[in-house]
Amino acid sequence: MSDRVHGKYSIGELLACVVARELKDDDSAAIGLNAELMLAASLLSQKLYSPSLRIRHGVGYDRGFELNPAAWTSNTKSRSHRIVEYAEAHDRILGVAGPSKAGMLCDTFFISGMQIDMEGNTNLIGLKGKDGKVKVRGPGPIGTSSISQLAKKTFIFTLEHSKRRLVRKVDYVSGIGHGIRKRLGIKGGPLLCITPLCVFDFAGGKMRILSIHPWSSLEEVLSKMSFKPIVPKNIPVTKEPSSAELRILRNIDRRNVLSAIGREIVA
Repeated sequence: MSDRVHGKYSIGELLACVVARELKDDDSAAIGLNAELMLAASLLSQKLYSPSLRIRHGVGYDRGFELNPAAWTSNTKSRSHRIVEYAEAHDRILGVAGPSKAGMLCDTFFISGMQIDMEGNTNLIGLKGKDGKVKVRGPGPIGTSSISQLAKKTFIFTLEHSKRRLVRKVDYVSGIGHGIRKRLGIKGGPLLCITPLCVFDFAGGKMRILSIHPWSSLEEVLSKMSFKPIVPKNIPVTKEPSSAELRILRNIDRRNVLSAIGREIVA
């Protein structure tokens, strides 16, 4: 699989377009660490679809972040760290949101994981060994557990479509999916799960194939998962990036960060 599919666009560019089309004018989106793809999607949406979209990247709202390095970089050649509105300690950021003021931090959130299961649970904590104990430690959930629970919209994304990533049941839960939310009486849940091969939505709390990217197939999608999602009778091909979307993305992405995103890891 080449970096630029058919010589026209990269995998990362298509994934950014998928997300950008879903964001709305009244959304307030928070972008976490190492999520350049979601930042690109948000900036694209802001410039083409939703001009009033608010973007909270790292420590503040702004409209001019670079994709790489991130806003919290120590690289003095970057302008990102100079244009944020304010700086906050991590615990203070978490204190902004609560059940009565959930939208003050954000109402739209992006989350990934070492594992993602069929109900949209995500795992950033670690992987169990055969003895049931932690074998591999992950980065930890940081603020994703609380933020993803409080946000009105959650998008799951992964740069790896494989059996080790898309599992029947996650080893640990750092971001809750539809099943847990229903049992606890928490409204909402993940809207989409975007991978390098396809886009999933959720039907009855279970993952369902929404579209398949032009370079993939149903057979490939299913063969690289540890569970079978809901498979509709007719599955469309994911809409390719338009010339307007690509023009804006490439103006945003001056350092070609997106060209390196989405290289599939086959397990």
